[in-house]
Amino acid sequence: MVNRSAFILTFIGLSFIFSVSCSKDDNGPDGDEGGYPSALKGTIYYDWATEGILKVSLPDGIGSAFIPDDSDLNNFDISRDGKYKLTVVDEQTFGQYPIRFTLSDINNGSIVEEFVYHSPGLNAYCTGYLSYDNSHILVLSNDKEDGITILKRNGEFVGRIHDINGQEFGFNDQCLWLPGNSLLIVHNNYIIRLDPPYTSGSLVKEMNYEDWGDVAVNPAGNQLAVRIANHVYTMGMDGSNLIQVTTSNFKESVPEFSPDGKYLLVGTEYKQTGPFGWMWSLKIIPNDGKEYNVDTITPNSPGVIPVFVKGKDRIETAGGQMIWR
Repeated sequence: MVNRSAFILTFIGLSFIFSVSCSKDDNGPDGDEGGYPSALKGTIYYDWATEGILKVSLPDGIGSAFIPDDSDLNNFDISRDGKYKLTVVDEQTFGQYPIRFTLSDINNGSIVEEFVYHSPGLNAYCTGYLSYDNSHILVLSNDKEDGITILKRNGEFVGRIHDINGQEFGFNDQCLWLPGNSLLIVHNNYIIRLDPPYTSGSLVKEMNYEDWGDVAVNPAGNQLAVRIANHVYTMGMDGSNLIQVTTSNFKESVPEFSPDGKYLLVGTEYKQTGPFGWMWSLKIIPNDGKEYNVDTITPNSPGVIPVFVKGKDRIETAGGQMIWR
């Protein structure tokens, strides 16, 4: 049971107290000329096997390559306004572990900011994520010594959260940006919100489930999506109104909100392909609080939209990062 009096986070140079407040199926694209409903907007970016990062634009369904397959690419991010691309590349050489962060204009490729980052734990696998206003970068790592690092987008150090209540961050912990440069931290069984200037925060929800994760936040910052066991649920940012929104005979995971928050992209038939590999099929459901059957065998609920690229006859699959901007 959580001590409901405080969370204590170790931040570089400071300790912060966290107070607790309580195959193509019948439901394919149905827009004009085989495209998608006109209400669907934005671009879906997804990582697939040796094809690199792919993208499909909506509602026209046109697909193309975005970033070539590169084993040195740790991750990428796209700004919420769709203007910028962030790439994080491992440039390690013998005895050195530099990680290059490059922020570029997504339309013409020109570099806006670029810097080299060195993790405290000399870890070559760090990932970076743009804040909602594109002013900061969140750096995450699979090395416990690194913690959670906040940088300005030019690489200037802002701060680092090392642990919560003396417990270092685990491999499955998450940290997400919220509007206003707030953070949402998933640690052990807790979802915690941390607001600037990062001196206090609140418990969003204690998750008393054996198997849960893959938290996503909507663009407005007032709703979360989360996988619990084999299905996807949504809830308010205050932890209320937990609702199951997907069902099937398989597993759904990795939810992503549409840019307007009215739809959810989910990974269906989510399955492990190796010690560190997973794959899933892409389907879209309305974000209206209803439960949608996204099964691969039985008929899907009306409103379920499998993601197809124009000119192809198979549903798109992914096995890595997935973003909808």
